[in-house]
Amino acid sequence: MTRKGCARPRTVRITPQPSFRIRGLDAKVDLFWPTATLGSGADYHVDFSDHLCCDETLVKVAFSLAGGVLGWSGKPTFGLKTAAAWITWTAKGKQMVEVTALTSGGRSLTAFVHIHISPQPSLLSGDDTLLAPNILTLPDGTPLTTDRGHDLLSQ
Repeated sequence: MTRKGCARPRTVRITPQPSFRIRGLDAKVDLFWPTATLGSGADYHVDFSDHLCCDETLVKVAFSLAGGVLGWSGKPTFGLKTAAAWITWTAKGKQMVEVTALTSGGRSLTAFVHIHISPQPSLLSGDDTLLAPNILTLPDGTPLTTDRGHDLLSQ
């Protein structure tokens, strides 16, 4: 049985809730991914769409973190408006991830996302994949890239 909405539960949008927009208030909104366990790994996403102008897209992204290890050979991936990375958590407690994106308009956008890592180790651990699951590859596993060297993603 497949539950609707399960595809990417670890995606956060960097947009304040509508209730924070009344009368010009500019409230600080902290972003959180769901709690994870020590040693677990998953793909984590940040949606920048509400901060992009007109036809602006993401052209490069970077993830910075102290309590985990980046998978996919340390290369985050991105779509037109969303940044993604595979993170395996190596430290317990509250962790913060800095996600920075460079846009096609030359702007730099940064989001800080928090997550709580349970000290209880993961019951099962998956393999850290070398390639993102949505990268297009040749039959022999060679990733297809653009002229700039970015991986081609299936949408």
